[in-house]
Amino acid sequence: MRIERDIEVPTRTGSPILADVFLPDDDGAFPVLASISPYGKDVHWPDRYPLYELVPQHGHMVWETPDPEWWTARGYAVLRADTRGTGKSPGRMDLMSPGDSEDFYDVVEWAAQQPWANGKVASSGISWLAMMGWRVAELQPPHLAAIVAWEGATDFYRDFVYQGGLYAHGFIEFWWNRQITPQRNSDDGDDWREVLPRHPVLDDYHQAHIVDLDRVTAPVLSAGNWGALHVHLRGNIEGWARAASRDKWLVVHTGTHIDPYYAEWALDLQLRFLDRFLKDQPDRMDGVAPVRLAIRHGREVEWRDATDFPLPQTQWRELHLGDGVLDWEPPADAATVAYPASFDTAPVSEPLELTGPVALRLWLSADQDDLDVFARVQHIGADGEPIPAVGPQGGPVPMTLGWLKASHRETDAEKSLPYRPWHPHTREIPLAPDEPALLEVEIWPTSITLAPGERLRLELVPGDSDLGFMTHDHPDLHRPATTAAIHVGGDHASHLLVPVIPR
Repeated sequence: MRIERDIEVPTRTGSPILADVFLPDDDGAFPVLASISPYGKDVHWPDRYPLYELVPQHGHMVWETPDPEWWTARGYAVLRADTRGTGKSPGRMDLMSPGDSEDFYDVVEWAAQQPWANGKVASSGISWLAMMGWRVAELQPPHLAAIVAWEGATDFYRDFVYQGGLYAHGFIEFWWNRQITPQRNSDDGDDWREVLPRHPVLDDYHQAHIVDLDRVTAPVLSAGNWGALHVHLRGNIEGWARAASRDKWLVVHTGTHIDPYYAEWALDLQLRFLDRFLKDQPDRMDGVAPVRLAIRHGREVEWRDATDFPLPQTQWRELHLGDGVLDWEPPADAATVAYPASFDTAPVSEPLELTGPVALRLWLSADQDDLDVFARVQHIGADGEPIPAVGPQGGPVPMTLGWLKASHRETDAEKSLPYRPWHPHTREIPLAPDEPALLEVEIWPTSITLAPGERLRLELVPGDSDLGFMTHDHPDLHRPATTAAIHVGGDHASHLLVPVIPR
């Protein structure tokens, strides 16, 4: 392939964005796969994350971006750019701001008009690169023909930095130190570690970073990961569901945060999708269902095609909280259970599949004006031990998670769904001491299949310090429970809404 490095791409600001371009080694005009990030277009993969050794790491591989050798061999140009204020792009760093999106817009339009381009550009990449794909699609550049959004996010506040109103302190600190600090090229610009804690509610700052999905009309291939709890899963599903695109596909897989994007099945799907919209091959996505899900059976999966998500055949059922139990029948009498607590179903007598969103209707009282609720759903084997999901770095995580700061319990009736409450997060409403309050906790979608003898467990815990850097423990923002009670049965019955899939 031919390589052109450090190209100065002109932008509306007058300050360039620097990019590298990889081209097939023949004459022609090619469709372009574009990405932009603050991670360094020149940083060789093993120098950033040697952990992910399953991914080919030849000399041109860069973290979370398309592999230039693979794609140029199939007739695509690959463009990688440095976000303004990072790597080789000069200027003030203002991550994921409207200006950041406009820079990517200008890169897309510049690339489409080069003599080596066929006039069609797609955004593709993992994580940050996927988020920027959603953001540039919102601006509708004329030559953006599609986006491949692999484990990204669309709602800056709810998906990324304040899940359930709880600040993702551990992740932001880890990510900024590991990914941003080494690449920023000046001290000019915001430091999220300082800025984000000053914005605990969804204000104008956050709103400017949230994608307006009503304006996303480009064809979309959105890929989520059941195990990508904390940042990526919710945004890919919500993005697919709410995007205005006529042509859109959703795939939800398992595995680490990185390996699936480069797997043979994933590359085949990406190639078919991109060939259709960037090479005018209309039959390439024939036979690809709108939704493809990896249905989890313990540590094994089987693929299922569907027409929609949640699955049309879903039977929404309530598992009622009792004294340490989850039951299809409500408790006979009203009672309280001390928080934290866990609740188990009886061992199932036949296979039980739960695939889709989960929601917790929790009545809670406390002797404090606020507290952070952490909800976990676990798959318990016949031996009584949890069967964990595969997390982003390959380690164990719960089957799914949910969070809610009690003072953020207000919901928007118009935007809420029975299985997915919608919290505005625009104000804090203190708890009245020792009075029951209803908390509608959004729990991220999951796929769990219980075999005979296995159980489902709901854990309500005071924190998440055992989940590595996936913690919500900022010293000024975290509100652990001191004395709190969960109400079960009677007028304040609590239940877990689960998506039962008929056999």
